[in-house]
Amino acid sequence: MTRLLVICCAAAIAIGLAPSVARAVVTVSPSRTEVSTSIGRDFSFTTRVDNKASTATQPLVAHLNVLSLRPGVYVDPEDWSSRRTVFIGSIPARGSHTIDWKVKAVNSGDIGIYVAVLPQSGQAERPVTGPTIHVSITQRRTLNSGGIVPLAAGIPAALAALAVGVRLSRKRR
Repeated sequence: MTRLLVICCAAAIAIGLAPSVARAVVTVSPSRTEVSTSIGRDFSFTTRVDNKASTATQPLVAHLNVLSLRPGVYVDPEDWSSRRTVFIGSIPARGSHTIDWKVKAVNSGDIGIYVAVLPQSGQAERPVTGPTIHVSITQRRTLNSGGIVPLAAGIPAALAALAVGVRLSRKRR
């Protein structure tokens, strides 16, 4: 009976009917799990996709996913990275493939980023995902309110002095 079970499992793997077994041999590992940055800044990380099996994988595709970890924050993943899908191809037995990702912090708040890896064939399998990268993004202050008073008072004063100077030079003529 055990021999029959082993033969059936081997046949299922060979013809692709055992996605959970195939899925268990691919792992996804990001280079970092925490990022702290401010709005508008770029950051990067790498993802390593490992094939733990003794045979090559089928061609794979990796996809970068971005989502808000708090309600009320709209996230459009296309704004975060222009390159979100990478076709990996087949990974050799016990081999790996590394992907470099560049991301721009678009919204402030707590954002989750993860990479999902799927078979390029489109087979109905659950994606293999790596751990979530928790991105804490603060709003960047672009205006120093403490330094604005001299500027706000100085520009009108300079314009008034210029207008008086022009009037006086016209009267002299």
